[in-house]
Amino acid sequence: MAFGFFYENWGEIVFVTLLIVGFVLSLVAPSAVLSYMIIFVAGMMGGRLIYVRKKNGVFPYAFVAAGFLIGYVIGSRYGDRLVTVLFFGIGVWLNYYLHDQGYVKDWKIWP
Repeated sequence: MAFGFFYENWGEIVFVTLLIVGFVLSLVAPSAVLSYMIIFVAGMMGGRLIYVRKKNGVFPYAFVAAGFLIGYVIGSRYGDRLVTVLFFGIGVWLNYYLHDQGYVKDWKIWP
């Protein structure tokens, strides 16, 4: 019964979980530079996830990545929020571009 609930609502559950994780992670960052580095790396991970899943539907994964970003921006104490969103977007775009051009090779872990 519980697995059926998770199977039907996994996007929302992971969204809220990553929203909380992003919020807590942004509170732990002691400076704006570290905060920008963390969000850039998170954007890079999101870009890879979107590249890997581009043929099977990207929306649920973009929704989950947006949950992390929203939580991070809400909890951000240092630095500008617009710059934080910009660094996340640059990270997503850069990693997607590097994968798409073949500069970064992908291991096939899942189909």
